[in-house]
Amino acid sequence: MSAFYDRAKKVFESGKTLDFKDRIQMLNALAAWIQTHESEIEKALFLDLSKSGFEAFMTEVGIVLSEISHVKKHLKKWMRNIRVKTPLSLFPAKSVKLYRPYGPVLILSPWNYPFLLAVEPLVSAIAAGNSAVVKPSFKTPHVAQLLLQMTKEVFPDGEAQVALGNHVLADALMAEPFQLIFFTGSPKIGRHVMEMASQNLTPVVLELGGKSPCIVDESANLELAAKRIAFGKLINAGQTCVAPDFVLVHEKVRRQLESLLVKAFETFAPQGEKTEFFPSIVDTPHLQRLQNFVQNEKVLLGGKASGKKFAPTILSDISWESPVMQEEIFGPILPVLSYASEEEICEKLRAMPRPLAFYVFSENKKWIRRVQKELHFGGMCVNDTLMHIASSELPFGGVGNSGMGRYHGEAGFRTFSHEESVLDRGTWLDLNFRYPPFTDAKKRLLHFFLK
Repeated sequence: MSAFYDRAKKVFESGKTLDFKDRIQMLNALAAWIQTHESEIEKALFLDLSKSGFEAFMTEVGIVLSEISHVKKHLKKWMRNIRVKTPLSLFPAKSVKLYRPYGPVLILSPWNYPFLLAVEPLVSAIAAGNSAVVKPSFKTPHVAQLLLQMTKEVFPDGEAQVALGNHVLADALMAEPFQLIFFTGSPKIGRHVMEMASQNLTPVVLELGGKSPCIVDESANLELAAKRIAFGKLINAGQTCVAPDFVLVHEKVRRQLESLLVKAFETFAPQGEKTEFFPSIVDTPHLQRLQNFVQNEKVLLGGKASGKKFAPTILSDISWESPVMQEEIFGPILPVLSYASEEEICEKLRAMPRPLAFYVFSENKKWIRRVQKELHFGGMCVNDTLMHIASSELPFGGVGNSGMGRYHGEAGFRTFSHEESVLDRGTWLDLNFRYPPFTDAKKRLLHFFLK
């Protein structure tokens, strides 16, 4: 048994994470630490990924603080036992649902949003009353060290811990009998996590990714669409699991949209790959992947690398068979494809793995309703990108190849809680029709109650 799991188990069994007041106290302490160390967090994000202070706060620090505020406001209500109806056949009785913490949980966080995607699920775990071990990515060492400092100072008794290391440590942790594993990363590694978890029959939450489509029809506000697509694609240099992976634009407005996208990309990063505060690519293998994607393709803008940065890039005349369309891009490359009819793209997208996010730019309400009815996705934005994940009221998670399980706000509390059922039978009345000997009269009573 590892020291991390052993400590998490002991602190949970001590009861230090269970009471409402204790949970609120921990959340207050966490928020205070983040506010006090905001500049250090932003510096660490710049050192690891070249994120500007503005982007670091907008996409990581600020979202965590907002989530903590939302959870604190609603936690007492979420923790209440929920009375539900009892069937007549069980009279006299009352039925209640309880939300209990699982116990020690393991959070495996990625490198692309190393602060947000480590701390936001931790907030849900704390709110639900669990103890937690967080294993951050070794690819963002400055943020990982800061997370270690954070847990030591905010959770000195071990209610939350940080374990530093590579995939060997991750596998060792997954071999422990944690009560829940929460993983954010690629579908490939997600399958490995699920396989490891099966050894202890540990439930998993998988927040994965995939190729999130962005449809632009002829009724859309093209200038606004281009600006919002550029925002969604270029935040964190496209290293976002819900970034618009490719654009499907109606052939009537394709050239116009491409021109507007070029303009928007140039505004976002006026010096291309040399733009000072444009985020960097995490490592050389990822940078090489991106360079391979643009070879032999028609490049409207960008396509170049400098140091660890890759220029915002737009590809035109892309086919469905192009290498860039065979896997999630996870970088600042935007392929543009065209379509002629709604039937054509619905058929094509139905055949693809279900994406984590789906974007539609249109003023055609009928078309939007059709997309929502016929296609499946983790979450959707109409006439915008990314912003659905900023709401604590909206559950966030994938479906199929893009993941399983939900979090944010109440969904996070429920995910990190075990829903337990309690039936409390009265003793003053005991109808004997369920007991032997069984007769035709008793069967008629069964038909009356169970129908």
